[in-house]
Amino acid sequence: MDAMVQVKDDQEAANEYFELYMSLRAALREGKIETTDVEEYLAYKERMLPKKAREIAQEMILSIND
Repeated sequence: MDAMVQVKDDQEAANEYFELYMSLRAALREGKIETTDVEEYLAYKERMLPKKAREIAQEMILSIND
């Protein structure tokens, strides 16, 4: 039996990356994790995104108003 791999669309992948970014950002503010750990992990996750999803995620991150 063939296993089906579910492929995410670009928007869904971008949303997941954005949610990860926001949760890591909150953990940084609370001092729960180290900055270098976050930078390396986010860089890894970003490289795994398709180009269009990466662009969408970056637009979402740039639109954050603190």
